[in-house]
Amino acid sequence: MGEKIEFPKNYETYINKGLEFFELGNMEEATMYFEEAYAIKQEPRINSFYATALYQKGEYKKAKTIADKEIDYYTSEDNLTLFYVSILIKGHYFIQAEKIVKDKLSQTNENDFKWHSQFERLEKERALVQIQNEKHYETIMKNVFSMGNQSFEKQAEIIKNAKDLPLPRFVKAATSLLSNPYVNGIVKTTVIEFLMEKNIENTFNLEWFNEQRIIKPIDMLLITETKAVQAVEHILKETIENNDPVLFQAIVQEANLHFMLLYPFIDEVIVSPKEWVVLYLKRYDQFHEFKTEKTASIELEMMEKWMQRLNDEIQTWI
Repeated sequence: MGEKIEFPKNYETYINKGLEFFELGNMEEATMYFEEAYAIKQEPRINSFYATALYQKGEYKKAKTIADKEIDYYTSEDNLTLFYVSILIKGHYFIQAEKIVKDKLSQTNENDFKWHSQFERLEKERALVQIQNEKHYETIMKNVFSMGNQSFEKQAEIIKNAKDLPLPRFVKAATSLLSNPYVNGIVKTTVIEFLMEKNIENTFNLEWFNEQRIIKPIDMLLITETKAVQAVEHILKETIENNDPVLFQAIVQEANLHFMLLYPFIDEVIVSPKEWVVLYLKRYDQFHEFKTEKTASIELEMMEKWMQRLNDEIQTWI
């Protein structure tokens, strides 16, 4: 089968149908037909029909994407530029819109009403967005401060939303939740990783398994860079992956949860990576022959208690 061939009459039919539905106020159908027409022939005029229908539907970001394909056309005359700026304003591309409007005001009569009017629209829309954002941020902060009595799933959702906060507010939120003994350890690790990504130099009080610790994200290692994690992953690959892939995946999933909970003090708990892997094998009633280190019985006992503690905590989420 060859490629589908669109005939010129189809092009005209799509345009006429699009205009018909546009006049009826049915932007859903109009958009579909204009999209088909523009796919056949990329004419600026059809682009404007398509972008206008999207604008009327409230799909401002997509309208901008389409209009940008013919940007020279939209900057060729004021009326088209005004429409393009309207797309930018409603899509919240304020910096780009402001630049165009200010350039126009500098090139034309300072009393040019249409560009002053557009600038006022820009300022009103920006102020409205700031108010909406402020309410959104306040809701997120309220949720952060009440995270302790939420389920793990709800806490994870709150933190996902918290990443929308301006960085100073996120740091404030992190200060609260990292010291909260009722916030899930995996959630705290997610927060720490985000702070590391943003190169935050602040120090934070971290409540870690009923202990008070001080951390500084910018100076910390990623989980994957931790010695114990690298060693455990290497041992699992060398001894289990090829021999029993199903068991390997099961242990890896469990180990990753343990690493997230123990972070950032994994090395303090997993003092012998080989013995730690043996503990997994025992849990799955599996025995693999490889030499283990001569770990002091008190350290081995400590690791056994830690693994049990971690698994008990994970069970509380289910």
